[in-house]
Amino acid sequence: MADKGVIALDWMEVDETAMKKVSPVMLLIPDLTGVAANMAAVCTEVLARNFRPVVFNRRGHCSTALSTYRLQSFGDARDLEEAIQFIHHMYPYSEIFAIGFSTGSGLLMSYLGEVGNASQLNAAVCISPCYDAEGLFKSNNVPEPYNWLWTFKLKCVLRQHPCLGNVINYNLALQSSSIKELDERVYVKLNQYNSLAEYWKYNDPMRSITNIHIPVLCISALDDPICTKDTIPFSLFKTSSNLFLVTTEKGGHCGFLENGLPTSWANKLACDYLETVYHQGIPKQPEENHIHFFPEFNGTRNRSYTT
Repeated sequence: MADKGVIALDWMEVDETAMKKVSPVMLLIPDLTGVAANMAAVCTEVLARNFRPVVFNRRGHCSTALSTYRLQSFGDARDLEEAIQFIHHMYPYSEIFAIGFSTGSGLLMSYLGEVGNASQLNAAVCISPCYDAEGLFKSNNVPEPYNWLWTFKLKCVLRQHPCLGNVINYNLALQSSSIKELDERVYVKLNQYNSLAEYWKYNDPMRSITNIHIPVLCISALDDPICTKDTIPFSLFKTSSNLFLVTTEKGGHCGFLENGLPTSWANKLACDYLETVYHQGIPKQPEENHIHFFPEFNGTRNRSYTT
C-alpha cells in the first residue's frame, strides 16, 4: 500500500491447465466482519464458470499483520483500488469483475464512484447493499442482534492489534457497545477525521454514486432487516444507465435461501449476470434464475500480500 500498510488477497487454487491467459478474475469483497472461509461456496460457483476467484481482506483482518496505525474505514476505497491495480498487474490480459456483500458492497460502490471511468473493473454486483449507511450507523439504527454481532467481531479484530493502544484509548474502544461508538473511538481517530459527521461525509458509499461508469447489479430483499426497503433509491435505478436493481419479497440480509437449501440464490444470480456481461455484453435486465445446489467445496487457497 502507498502508506506501507498491508492487505491480503486469498486466491482459490485453480487448475492452471484449465485456465487461459485471458481467463477473467472475480474479486469477492466480504462484509466488515467477513472472512475468506465464508466465501467458499461462492468461490466454487465462480470457479465452475472458469473465473479466477480471489477474496479481498481488509488491513488488520483475517490474521493479516497490521503494519500501520490504521484500520480501513467504512468507505475508504484506497486499499481496494491498490488491490485491483495489483490484480491487473498480475493478470494484465484478464477482465476483472467484483461481487460485494453487505458492507463490502459499500466499499465497492465507494471505489466505483471515486474512480469513475478509470475503473479497472468491467462490471460488478452488490448483494444486500446499504443505501443509507450514514443513517444506519451514525444514528445507531442497526437492529439487534446484528449490532451486537458486528460490534463483537470488530472488537475481536481490535484485540488482535493491541499496538493500536499507542494512538487510541484502547480499553475504551473495547468497551464499545455499538458500531457508532467504535466509529467514534477507533475509526474516526485512526483515520484522522475531526468528527463523526466528517467521517461519514467521506465514507458514505452513495457520495459519488452518479459517477459510476460500469454496469452494476444490486440485489436487495424487501424484507432485509438492516438495509430496509424504504432506503432503496428506486428513482436512481430508473434514471441510471449503469445501475440495475433486482428485488425479492424474501431474502433477508445476504440470505436469499430457497427451498430450504443452504445456498444463496443471489450468489448464483450474481455469477450469471457477470458471466453474461463477460460473454455477451450488458443484459437489458437480469433473467430469472432457478437455484442450483453448489457442489461441495473441496478447493484450497493461496494468499498473496500487497504492500
